[in-house]
Amino acid sequence: MFRILCATTAVQLQQKLLHREFWLQLFLERIFPLAIPLLAWISIFEYAQADELAGWAQNEMVAYYILVFMIGLFTDIQFHYEMSTMVHMGTLNQWLIRPLSFLETALSHILARIALLFIPGITALLLSFWLFPSVYASLTFSSFLNSLAVLPLTLVLFSLLSVLVGMFSFWFIKTDSIFALLMLVLEFFGGRLLPLDMLPSWLEYGSRVLPLRFGIAGPVEAILFPHTTALAPLLLGQTLWCLALVLFITLLWRAGIRRYDAVGG
Repeated sequence: MFRILCATTAVQLQQKLLHREFWLQLFLERIFPLAIPLLAWISIFEYAQADELAGWAQNEMVAYYILVFMIGLFTDIQFHYEMSTMVHMGTLNQWLIRPLSFLETALSHILARIALLFIPGITALLLSFWLFPSVYASLTFSSFLNSLAVLPLTLVLFSLLSVLVGMFSFWFIKTDSIFALLMLVLEFFGGRLLPLDMLPSWLEYGSRVLPLRFGIAGPVEAILFPHTTALAPLLLGQTLWCLALVLFITLLWRAGIRRYDAVGG
């Protein structure tokens, strides 16, 4: 079964490598946006002529947005788009008769996508290291260990959210707008736009229990401040949200596949 999964992932990877526009989109849409929040915050610090803003030093803020960007890049799974295409083009049928279950097939799509994202990801990492070497100098070995602990579940969490939205393809023709709206809300409350402690207190309190707090702000804080961030509650929250999303996905898949069979694909 493992060999079949690896072979299916390799096929998905080869198919994506064939499209030239994919590479242009990957670099233009994934690497260039890194500069926007960094330049904005550097300008704010220079205008304020302050060493800290809301308890954040300039190097810490730059490091925060580099890590947020890297998480956003590697979690750009887009399985909801693949799922929508498969359902409405009828190509889902061929995956239902493969040796792998459909959820294992979904895993092969996700693994292929993550493998592709390593190319722009490494490019962005080297670029940020060249532009902001002092930021990396502040990271410790504990930061590296924490990243190994929290980032895998971050990938799983984002992947499950994309699969969850993809399940709505059985009821909606396009899921792009659903995913965009969901991510707009969750990423704001997850810390992509601002660190959570810079939000108003009533917004910050509500954001603490939402899934992307465990996918963005929590992991970034654990990497930047390993000695002051409690790792166990973060890992517990990631695990509980992943289990909850797996349950929702399973329920939607069972309901959706019954509807798909009923209307003939």
